[in-house]
Amino acid sequence: MVAVALLTWLFFLNTQSLRSAALLRQSSESTAPEALAAVQGVWASQRQYQCPALLLSDNPSQVALTFVKEAEEKLSPRGIAVFLAAPQHTQGNGTLVYLKGTIDKVRQMGEAWHCLLVVVVSDDPAFLAAFGHLSLRRHALRWSTRVLVLTRLPLSYLGGLHGLLSNRNAMLLLAHRGQKTTRDVGVYVAVPLSPITKLPNRVASWSASKTWTQTLQSQFFPDKFFVFASAPTLTVAVELMPHHSLTWVDDPLAKEGRRLVYTGALDKSVTYLAKAMNFTHRYVLSPDRTFGTIMPDGSWTGMMGMVVREEVDFGGVPFMLSPARAAAGDYTAVIWTGNVMILGGLGGLKIDPWGFLLPLTPIVWAAALTALLSVLALLEIFSFSLSSKTLHRGAFSPVRVLLQQDVVWPVEWWWWERLVLGLWMLTTLVLTRSYAGNLMSLLAVRYVPQPFQTLRDVLDHPSVAMIWQKYSKNEEFLRGVQSGMFREVADLEEKGRLKFHTQTQFSKSLDTLVRAGDHVLVEIDSTVKTLMALDVSKKGRCDFYLSRDGFLPFSSSIISQKTNPIIQGLSPRVMALTESGLFTYWAEDVANFTRCNNVPKKVAFSTTLSFTNLWGVFALLAGGLTAGLVVWCLELLNLPAKKSSWKTV
Repeated sequence: MVAVALLTWLFFLNTQSLRSAALLRQSSESTAPEALAAVQGVWASQRQYQCPALLLSDNPSQVALTFVKEAEEKLSPRGIAVFLAAPQHTQGNGTLVYLKGTIDKVRQMGEAWHCLLVVVVSDDPAFLAAFGHLSLRRHALRWSTRVLVLTRLPLSYLGGLHGLLSNRNAMLLLAHRGQKTTRDVGVYVAVPLSPITKLPNRVASWSASKTWTQTLQSQFFPDKFFVFASAPTLTVAVELMPHHSLTWVDDPLAKEGRRLVYTGALDKSVTYLAKAMNFTHRYVLSPDRTFGTIMPDGSWTGMMGMVVREEVDFGGVPFMLSPARAAAGDYTAVIWTGNVMILGGLGGLKIDPWGFLLPLTPIVWAAALTALLSVLALLEIFSFSLSSKTLHRGAFSPVRVLLQQDVVWPVEWWWWERLVLGLWMLTTLVLTRSYAGNLMSLLAVRYVPQPFQTLRDVLDHPSVAMIWQKYSKNEEFLRGVQSGMFREVADLEEKGRLKFHTQTQFSKSLDTLVRAGDHVLVEIDSTVKTLMALDVSKKGRCDFYLSRDGFLPFSSSIISQKTNPIIQGLSPRVMALTESGLFTYWAEDVANFTRCNNVPKKVAFSTTLSFTNLWGVFALLAGGLTAGLVVWCLELLNLPAKKSSWKTV
């Protein structure tokens, strides 16, 4: 129902009805029945797709009315929308003004249906050239939109249609006229991405006897972008990624006498696509060496800007998907997925001076102290209750047992006192042996600090700065977020704690800023892992660590211009690369790629213990001696008062 309503609306809005248009152009030359029959023949071959149709013409006639009526009944059960241009609409600049609105409606129909057949009938070269130019500029024709152009003009007059015929799913029906009638109708298909001097190829003919004569291996609306027949040279935008290389070599056949050589996993992917689709390629770099974001004035920077301005055929690196990029270009199937992670510097190994407390957990320490106090209290309580003679008799025996000193067993002890002390000896034996064994191991352990595991950890730090990729999808996200934790991250830029660097600057930033510990790098997982792998291959050790968890999950794909049919050829090959695991294998085929993924937080050394390992024990001893000295001094100060009280007594 929605589609039918759309067709009805398009039929009446800013168009002329069939009857009124026929009255306005009664003197027009009628389109030859043979030519319309050829259109019906091509149309019939597409009936299996159940596509609605759209007829655009500047020369309606009574024959055309009959054709539309028959086509609607037999060939297009989903309906036909008709756009007819009145004479005042095709005078001077009126053609462009009229066609802009019409082509926008063609785009709307193409987006609403799974497919669309557009038939353009005209003998006016200006009208045809305007249609071809505007349909490309306004991205009105998707690959699922099939365009059929019917004209009686010779090929030499149709240069304005070259872009449409070459770069879209379009065919040309050229009516060859005899002295009085149309002799035959030729069906022409242009070679994709061919120069304007290259004329379309004739693939079929429609004779007056209403029969088709087709060349070998030809078909209507061929999938010419799946495998190129002429091996064109495509321009591919790339950027220097970790574990890739860029070099310029002299080449007299290239522009400016030199050629960019790009090596790495992405070059292998582009080479795979080139072999599968039969094209050659040359690499180019963006002026600002970034992926690109949209600016306030609507323009794009980086490689995205080159794609939007049609300076390249497609971007040869994975672009992270975003609403703004999806509106500016078309994506292939997803080639890579991942998360954003934090990369921080490890710094030096540190020794915990309070390591002598680590052999037992805080709960065990608390339980041991509680047990000691309980045994002391139990002995004292029972001693008081039974006999005053046993007051303080062996009161500190549990403490002496804990400190592994000799114990005096008074003869007057009761059997239950001996039982309690014996059980305490057993408990102390287990505790002290366990403590001594673990202490020998833990005193030699050095800790590797990894403080920044989440963005909140970085935000709570008073001085550490973050480095994000410049002109990337993540920068675009930070500059547009309005609330939450990422808004706090964006506000750090005013404090000088948020910086944006390009891919080419990452290696230097890692070696200076991040290694020093006062910066962290926030980037996609594949990039930071590759940077770590390259560093450990150079230094022979892991100087950096990754956050435990990722955030801001993303999908990335290869991108080209909006409605560019090259996506139809690239997408199935990209999917094959992903499903086979080839792209993942190439991307992770880096020495030491996983070596530093899980850097241990503790490192054990078999070495002699120094004062650095044990100064916590001496600090505890010094604290106890100081407290005893203070108590002793207080007692001395109170001694005269005590002596006077003794004399009074």
